[in-house]
Amino acid sequence: MSARAPRIRAVVFDLDGTLVDSVADVAAALAPLFREAGIHPLSEAEVRRLMGHGAAGLVRGALRLRGCDPGRAGDPSRTRDPGRAVWMTRRFLNHYAAAPVARTTAYPGAVEAVAALASARIAVGVCTNKAAWTARSVLRALGFAPHVGALIGGDSGHGMKPDPEPLLACIAALGARPEDTVYVGDHHVDIAAARAAGVRVLAVPFGYGDAGSLEADGILADFTALPECLGLAEAV
Repeated sequence: MSARAPRIRAVVFDLDGTLVDSVADVAAALAPLFREAGIHPLSEAEVRRLMGHGAAGLVRGALRLRGCDPGRAGDPSRTRDPGRAVWMTRRFLNHYAAAPVARTTAYPGAVEAVAALASARIAVGVCTNKAAWTARSVLRALGFAPHVGALIGGDSGHGMKPDPEPLLACIAALGARPEDTVYVGDHHVDIAAARAAGVRVLAVPFGYGDAGSLEADGILADFTALPECLGLAEAV
């Protein structure tokens, strides 16, 4: 980060692939739907490559990966089916909501880093394409919730990344400004959203995107390096 940059007053994080590794639970919720439809379920490695676009994007991508038409009729018992992807997304969310943190884990040092920021009176937010109600369950279960001042999900009415509006809404909810905020993410949609919002951005290399190919302002190798990356080593 540039020494001339404004003082950081808020840090906003992506969730999946940045604060937590949730692939195992996402794949487990997706598998029964594919089996019911007679489609071979995706491996965790395949699901990992599809993360970052919300539940609907995940299901559409998974169907296409298996050579299936997402727009094809889904449930034959319904006379006005809106399409396979829409129907399966609803079913996926129901399955996922039943066990969103069965195998999901926080990345090493993530909870401690978020808690340290909050203790240093730096506002902490989460901006994710995951539905806010499931994101809230994950944050609560893994110990992030007490330190998070604002959560904006893909269903919060501000659109989805890479649109900058959800990130801007999260920053506003924290009482901060884009110029004194840093966003931390793992995916190209995170970088694009931050750039469009005029927000500095750090990429993590341990998530679902390819940090080496992302044009971020810096790479956060692990959470112990966060204070130094933010120029906050003395405050945090």
